[in-house]
Amino acid sequence: MIVTRMDGGLGNQMFQYAYGLYLASQHQTELALDLNSYQTGPQHGYVLDRFQITGKPLNSQYNQRIPQRYRAQPAKTSFAWLPSNLPDWNLPDWLRPSVLRRVKERPFGFHEKYLKASDDSYLVGYWQSEKFFPGMRDELLKQFTPKLKLSDASLRAIELMQTVPSVSLHIRRGDYLSNAETARIYEQLSLEYYHASLQRFAAERERVQVFIFSNDLPWCHEQLRLNLPTHFMDHTQALSAHEDLIMMSHAACNVIANSTFSWWAAYLNNRSDRTTFAPARWFCPGTLDDSHLPCPAWQLVAAPQSTHQRAA
Repeated sequence: MIVTRMDGGLGNQMFQYAYGLYLASQHQTELALDLNSYQTGPQHGYVLDRFQITGKPLNSQYNQRIPQRYRAQPAKTSFAWLPSNLPDWNLPDWLRPSVLRRVKERPFGFHEKYLKASDDSYLVGYWQSEKFFPGMRDELLKQFTPKLKLSDASLRAIELMQTVPSVSLHIRRGDYLSNAETARIYEQLSLEYYHASLQRFAAERERVQVFIFSNDLPWCHEQLRLNLPTHFMDHTQALSAHEDLIMMSHAACNVIANSTFSWWAAYLNNRSDRTTFAPARWFCPGTLDDSHLPCPAWQLVAAPQSTHQRAA
């Protein structure tokens, strides 16, 4: 069994799932998803169940196999004749379930050793690189297909994206500004980054149309001045955020933010003519290693910092 600890929003969940799926396929075993973090810190919510994934939430009967520090509540023995407050370490070996081996991402970023993690591993990390799941793209394209039909508005947007040279442009604000620790780590993308990316794509194409995705659309309405037909995708809500990701994956061009959410939209884009522009720098200098985040075919854009409004 491979168990991966799910944590964070949809983009993070997809990375955690993909790495776990890779290891499970290597060991020909099942993948289980530990959702305990959403009991103690439910600010994001588990939303991976919107997709046709084969991994299942970890059954509570296996709770004692999780390393102690990650359990939502102290595990209770299933042996009624034992005192309920008896700690695990007092149990004889023949009664104590084997604890999964913790594999923690330390430091952040890809290292070859993680591909050799053994069966019966408990994965703790973010695993933000396609190098954590080599050879899995076809399977991930299949599993990250929505369970339910998309809304009519999303289907109409996808139809339009497929008939014109379309650009999905993702602007991430929210906690990138409001959370001091997050703002310290993540590079603040300037609007020049987005303009530079659009100029590269539109220079060789006619009839380009832009589709804006953001967690702060009112700000985008005020600040974005594009000389191209522009659609602000405002029909989705937090519980249907996966529809944004799927819509973005159908565009001819993805201009992504330094966000795992739009990273996955670009990765799942299966168009033969797809183009992806990504920020040359993901994290602020001296924080985290972003060298393994971009995919090989992506074009990196190093836009000058702006004295005007930042997009992030």
